[in-house]
Amino acid sequence: SGFNKSDSSFILNLEKKYKKQEPLKAAFSPQVEKKEKVLKVIKKSIKEPKKEPVAESVNIVEKTFPQKEKKKGKIKNLPLPEQSKPTSKRVSLRRNKIVEPVYVPPIREKSKYKGDLSDLTREIDGTECDSKQIKNSILLLKKKLYKEAFKALDQYIFQENFTCLEQAYFLKAYAFYKNVKKDDFARLIKAERLFQDALVAYPKSSLLPYGYSAIGMIQKKLNNMAAAQGYFNIVKQGYPEYSGLPEVIYHLADIYDQKGYPDKALRYYKQVFEDTVENNYIADAGIGYGKALFKKRQYLDSLSVLDYVVKANPKKVYASPELLLHIGNAAFEVGQSKAARKTLIRVLNLFPEIEGPDVILSKIGDTYGMENNNEKAVKIYKLVRKKFPDSEGYIASSIGIARYLKKDKEKIEIYEMIKKKFPENKFARIAMMRLAEIYQANKEYDKCIKEIEDLLSTHPRGLRYEAVKLMQRAYEALFKNQLKSDEYTKVLNRYELEHERIDRMGSRKIALSVGLAYLKAKLYEESFNHLISAYKQYKRSSRSQELLFGLGVAMNESGRNDDALKLFNAFSKRFPKSKLRAEALSRAGDIYLKKKKYKLSSANFNEAYKISRHHLDKGKILILQSNVYEKKGDMQTASNLREKAIKEIALASGENYEILTDAYKALGRTYISLKKYIKSADAYLKALSFSKNDKEKANLGFLLGDAYQKGNIITKAKQVFKQVATTYDSVWARLAQQRLDTLELAKTVQNS
Repeated sequence: SGFNKSDSSFILNLEKKYKKQEPLKAAFSPQVEKKEKVLKVIKKSIKEPKKEPVAESVNIVEKTFPQKEKKKGKIKNLPLPEQSKPTSKRVSLRRNKIVEPVYVPPIREKSKYKGDLSDLTREIDGTECDSKQIKNSILLLKKKLYKEAFKALDQYIFQENFTCLEQAYFLKAYAFYKNVKKDDFARLIKAERLFQDALVAYPKSSLLPYGYSAIGMIQKKLNNMAAAQGYFNIVKQGYPEYSGLPEVIYHLADIYDQKGYPDKALRYYKQVFEDTVENNYIADAGIGYGKALFKKRQYLDSLSVLDYVVKANPKKVYASPELLLHIGNAAFEVGQSKAARKTLIRVLNLFPEIEGPDVILSKIGDTYGMENNNEKAVKIYKLVRKKFPDSEGYIASSIGIARYLKKDKEKIEIYEMIKKKFPENKFARIAMMRLAEIYQANKEYDKCIKEIEDLLSTHPRGLRYEAVKLMQRAYEALFKNQLKSDEYTKVLNRYELEHERIDRMGSRKIALSVGLAYLKAKLYEESFNHLISAYKQYKRSSRSQELLFGLGVAMNESGRNDDALKLFNAFSKRFPKSKLRAEALSRAGDIYLKKKKYKLSSANFNEAYKISRHHLDKGKILILQSNVYEKKGDMQTASNLREKAIKEIALASGENYEILTDAYKALGRTYISLKKYIKSADAYLKALSFSKNDKEKANLGFLLGDAYQKGNIITKAKQVFKQVATTYDSVWARLAQQRLDTLELAKTVQNS
């Protein structure tokens, strides 16, 4: 953690002194007195409000219940509480305070048995064994004089006494085991052998569960968890009336907890904790149960259980920092900032040598942040950074300081430092996420996406969901902005390169943007595929006019006219004031025209013309409407509409040469049908003047010659056909040459 062991007692006592204060001398290390200078520094940095004491004595609440003696009993399996919804891992600094439920314990029966291995002495003491030496040995064991008891029992067995020999074997093994230190493996193995001797010598003894339980605990101390679990299960399954069952189940819970089976561990801890018969493991099981609930993010339930343990067993807080630390962290998670701060400070004061004080102190800073007391929060963070450089708390405090900086540049410097200096730390991914969020907020979408790419490659599991969602929003905004700037090619280039990742996001907004980009590129099939995907993902009421119109166009251009017609009609009704409505009506009219529904087609074109605001659009609509009359054979109306269309297009801004070319060409064709060949020729001449395409010019030239020929202006017809035949290399050039040959032949025949 980067914690300086030589200066480990710098932790300040931030608790306000009261007349009745808990004696803490026993819990402090001898080094505390040497660190008074540092204490004073922190006291100056952080001052608690007078009306809000940081630490108070724990009030012990004792409840008495009707008690009945019970010799042996099976621990009842009680149902687990309903699991509350997980609290978010990310700390919200403005979290609402949640009031925890008060834990109500079951009414427990009094018993002479303690629920552990020590019940061996009580079991034997209650038998008909009348050996004076055995009774004396039991007295020694009850006084915890294990060495003396072992010697007496060893001598008793050596003298080959036949009275109570079975009890002597088990008591001897027990006495030896209780006198062995936890890490003395050699003596633990000897203790196991003594219990094995007792089990072998008396295979049908009523004391067998004590032997199996003891061997299980020895194996657990030897870190042979599988063997320990096996022995405990023998007792649990084979001896349901064994009085020491609470101890066995507690150790099974601990094994499951270590093996990573939180549900089983929680169930077993709860079973012991809520036993209806008093036993020595209720408090320890309560701590385990509370920790298990915390791991499952059931913070309120955890806090309720652990608070009860402290009230019922106040001395437990001095055994290890674990209990208070979990209480403080649980209070923090449910937004009880003051309670969390008080408890966490108490942990630091009671256990100055605790591992990770930097992290705890940083979290104390977070509690001030939860109360919007930014100044105090920053003071704590700065203190941690100063006292614990390069530690976990240093990194967490750096993140905390960045939270309160106003300038993005300063925030970026801190996050970049964490990312580069501590790349493997869990906070590195948070820093990268914050960087991406800053870039997103500043509309630097490329940087945002790149940062998340780096995050997912270096920390594939951490914050994955949040990161992918942020990346998705960046793509959505980037593509939307590029479309607005008519940079649809950039949208398509990026999508084509990264489509596998983008498609996995399943974003309807991205599908819409990409579909519209393909539409602008006139890649209608691809456009349809993306727009129909977006269409299906949006609710009917949420479908935008861009989506409906774009999908209609894609359908229309890709040959799905029936579906397109339905969409255009629905669009016109839903968006009566849309700028796109005129084109929607025009396209619907064109589809009706292809279906030979001339009345509906003409009605759509008339409506489109009325609402159109631009000359160019009006001209295009008139040309489409003229096609209706051409199909019906009313060429005069068709020619009138085309003449009007050309006037509208001519009034439009810009160089609309291609549109004018097509309009004059259509007008020329109409005049041909009306046998107005001179007008037709004039129309084709106009079309030629606007055309810039050689192939189109060849076609128009041939049509011009044809008009002259039909108007019996043979000289001009020959000139035009000759020009087309000699200037252009196309089908029209060959046809023009054939016409020339025909005209020459006709002249020759006429002259002859």
